[in-house]
Amino acid sequence: MNNKAKARITIAMAAATLLIAGCGISIASSTSTAGSAKQKQYSIAFVPKLVGIPYFSAMNQGGEAAAKRFGVRWIYEGPTTASVSGQAEYVRSLIQQHVLAVGVSANSPTALDPLIQEAVKSHIMFYAADSNVSSPYNQLWVEQARSKALGYDVVDIAAKEMHYSGQLAIISAGPTATNLNTWIMYMKQRLKKYPNIQLLPIQYAGESITGAEQVASRMIAAYPHLKGFIGVATTIPPGEAQAVENAGKEGQIIVTGISDPNSVRSYLNSGVIKKVVLWNPINLGYLTVWGVLQHLEHHPFHKWNNVPGLGKVEYFPSRKMLLLGPPLIIDKANDNLNF
Repeated sequence: MNNKAKARITIAMAAATLLIAGCGISIASSTSTAGSAKQKQYSIAFVPKLVGIPYFSAMNQGGEAAAKRFGVRWIYEGPTTASVSGQAEYVRSLIQQHVLAVGVSANSPTALDPLIQEAVKSHIMFYAADSNVSSPYNQLWVEQARSKALGYDVVDIAAKEMHYSGQLAIISAGPTATNLNTWIMYMKQRLKKYPNIQLLPIQYAGESITGAEQVASRMIAAYPHLKGFIGVATTIPPGEAQAVENAGKEGQIIVTGISDPNSVRSYLNSGVIKKVVLWNPINLGYLTVWGVLQHLEHHPFHKWNNVPGLGKVEYFPSRKMLLLGPPLIIDKANDNLNF
């Protein structure tokens, strides 16, 4: 081969390298840190409660980032409403496609039991993230933050803003969601610390900002001395806040709960909402993929695990649980978080 031919090959290889780099793909990182995942191209599927809301879109973003880093195939699909039967249909379809792992943010702790058993019998890993299932066949649970800490933090914020007295309304999304009901249980437990706060009957609005606004508006009309709202699901506090604005009750009725900065930013800026509580759902999606991959690769979890890109993550063997970390308080000072 003459020198000119060698030069042409060298230039072509350099151009190809630049093209790959321009697409955001790192040749050096193409080998999975967890072993042979890229060669096997593990298929990891996740069915959220519903698609199309910022929270689960952020989880999907984290899942995609982890899939790219660790060389797996990430499948994200689900119903457009928070439907137990709709979620089951997607899980059933994914089992029939013979993915290697399928998981959910459960709309019900028990409704998927037959499908979970079917998955495991078919040698498909089943896992849960964000909202757990109760099945003993579940092989991994990725928890966003300790439920007790979330419930207690939200109530402490509401109590302080209400000056520790008055009527308080809790609006949740769905009556069967494992995580939402667990948080409400701890909220009720924490409210025992504040005897001058009267908890009104729990209301449900579905995973809908508009639904939350409608329910909150009815609560405001029915309880003229209402002093506070807690929203249990990311779509609920913005709906409650809009109802407060519509009623001209800014400064009279406080709003807090569990929500994401993108959903409540305008209300943080206006002052209708002072604080909400959450975690980083992008990191939750990322941790979910990493954790499932460890299980598929037969890598045992340790008490503390060094997760590339996240750092130290704790594992609780009795619950088969990876814990993302402590709750995150979101207020006007850090509402620039993009999720």
